[in-house]
Amino acid sequence: MPSKKKKKEKKIPVLLLEDIANLGQKGEVTLVKPGYYRYLKSLNKVTLASKEKLSKELKPFLLTEKIKKREKKLNELKEKIESLVLNFKISQYYKNITKEKILKALKENNINISKNQIQLDQKLDKEGEFIVKINLGFDIIASLKIKIVKI
Repeated sequence: MPSKKKKKEKKIPVLLLEDIANLGQKGEVTLVKPGYYRYLKSLNKVTLASKEKLSKELKPFLLTEKIKKREKKLNELKEKIESLVLNFKISQYYKNITKEKILKALKENNINISKNQIQLDQKLDKEGEFIVKINLGFDIIASLKIKIVKI
């Protein structure tokens, strides 16, 4: 009597449209069995992740997820910058605070931005408190407080 071989089910690549326990998070591509795919598809929790779909229809979906994550990180960075107060000392030899000095002080506080993100509207060469705007992108602008003391 010939033995019956079990037919091996092929798994299907799907894109998760929401977080599913024991399977993955929203935006991930994972493999599932055809029956499970049909079940999840009926609940509108997944879509088929063929190369054509990923490149055409799903690219904007994946892009918006990346943008949301990036905006979240930038908002966290904004909070970190706004909770900070940078203290500088000026004398007759070191008369003004430059973007480079601000950048160096931010790096010492584990904040990495580029020089062109710092918006200096005025010269920082007097004693007092100043607010410097830092453009983080995505229309997120942080206000950095700077205190300058004469020595």
